[in-house]
Amino acid sequence: MNLWLKIGLLAAAQLAALAAMIADKQWTLNTGTQVVLQTEPVDPRSLFMGDYARLNYAISRLRLDGDEGIGGDKEFARHDAVWVALRPDPAGARAVSVHRERAAVPPGLLALKGEVLYVSDYDWDRVTSKSIKRRTLQVRYGIEQYYVQEGTGRQIERPQGGEKVSILAAVDARGKAGIVGVLLDGQMKYRETLF
Repeated sequence: MNLWLKIGLLAAAQLAALAAMIADKQWTLNTGTQVVLQTEPVDPRSLFMGDYARLNYAISRLRLDGDEGIGGDKEFARHDAVWVALRPDPAGARAVSVHRERAAVPPGLLALKGEVLYVSDYDWDRVTSKSIKRRTLQVRYGIEQYYVQEGTGRQIERPQGGEKVSILAAVDARGKAGIVGVLLDGQMKYRETLF
């Protein structure tokens, strides 16, 4: 096999891998069930990643016990795969339960796959400004960053004047999520496009 044929095959393989990644994301956005996710403010910045908004969701921190504890399994370890059962709502989806297996998600609820970042036995109570004993689970869904036009990331991370930022996400049959767009006070501000 000559050198140019090997280079051509390598280039074709790389293009095929790139096309597969794009097709996978488009599959999620086009076939997934759309759900609104409420965001919570965060404030990290990176000079190396371009202009992006770092997103934290109300469903990222799950309380496993106490008055606001959700149902499902209770014992998790870091890096465990989890399935979060969501009840869609136009005002923002609500986590109902968290499970180790997809089959445990109750029928009629949306199954969102995530990864446990950490488990904590103590949680910060924003009302009393004290640490209280309450088991919580921090979950990552793969939609925690959104790249935006230069100079606009801060508006999404830290809205001004009572603006409410939420994310319209699509969750496909595999439990994978993708960001469809960014909503500012319920109106589409940014919409994800293929190009």
